[in-house]
Amino acid sequence: MLPASPAGLLVLALASTPVGVSAATAVDECESQSPRIELSAFPPGKSPVVCIGSGLTITFRFDSLLQRESLKLEDRDWFVDWAVGQQTVTLVPRDNLVSGRRIDVTVCFADDAAPPCTTLTLLVHPGLGMQEVKVLRQARSVVDLQQVAEEAEADTQQCRMEVRQLRAERVVPDGLRGAIASGLVDGKRGIALKELTWDVKEKEGNALIHHAVTSYRAKDRVAVEVYLTNPGSVPWTAAGAVLRGSKGEMLKPLPLWQVEPILSAAPGNEGKQGRVVVELLATEGEARGTYTLVLWDADRQRTVTLANVTFPQ
Repeated sequence: MLPASPAGLLVLALASTPVGVSAATAVDECESQSPRIELSAFPPGKSPVVCIGSGLTITFRFDSLLQRESLKLEDRDWFVDWAVGQQTVTLVPRDNLVSGRRIDVTVCFADDAAPPCTTLTLLVHPGLGMQEVKVLRQARSVVDLQQVAEEAEADTQQCRMEVRQLRAERVVPDGLRGAIASGLVDGKRGIALKELTWDVKEKEGNALIHHAVTSYRAKDRVAVEVYLTNPGSVPWTAAGAVLRGSKGEMLKPLPLWQVEPILSAAPGNEGKQGRVVVELLATEGEARGTYTLVLWDADRQRTVTLANVTFPQ
């Protein structure tokens, strides 16, 4: 087993701009998923797509009263349980759903306004499943529009911060010089690390096997470094990642760092270990608590889920 690399090696990774940074080759529609759906924005016959996760409960909140007995599930075997309230629909998906599959859910309203019913298309995603979606059938109120504007402004500020960070890192030198130039290390602050190899819990059915896991905290950022081996027959490259908190909140990372695909293991051989580094912008008060790390490939079929991930305090 390879030991987790020391903080100095992570400095080299975070302070450089490696050519091997992995990226999704196809557009992931769940990346831009909105927690609000305005039915009037969709033409007749086209259903809004909502991303869900295996075993992740999702609640739809409607702005109109529902017909309690109108819920229609295209395949009830997808769900452990479901419930319809006056203005809510709650679904509990099974924890073995196949990523990329779709299913339609239809519900009808209690009044005579249009549309009388609506159909939502649920798309299974390994890491970006929603937990709550607001479905708007009527014109938005001023309060609702104000809330949307505030959330959009918060998202814009987050994007601006990430862009500034990425631009700043492009002009710093490589190696330890880059770590110093970017402010990751100085005379007072270093990079704290935490060994997690024996603490994390692997989900049954993971496509790859973890051998070493280390978390890091530096100025205004955290990172998770994972060494993996590939027991499958096809090379594996991480295309996306997310960390989920204990309350289901999602932390989306900066672009992943992976030098090369993790090759499949030869017969009778454990195979070569590959490294994936997941980095997030986080202030001193953020990224506290316990998280679950989910990694997936471009096809979103071969995933790696590691629970009980924590960061240095």
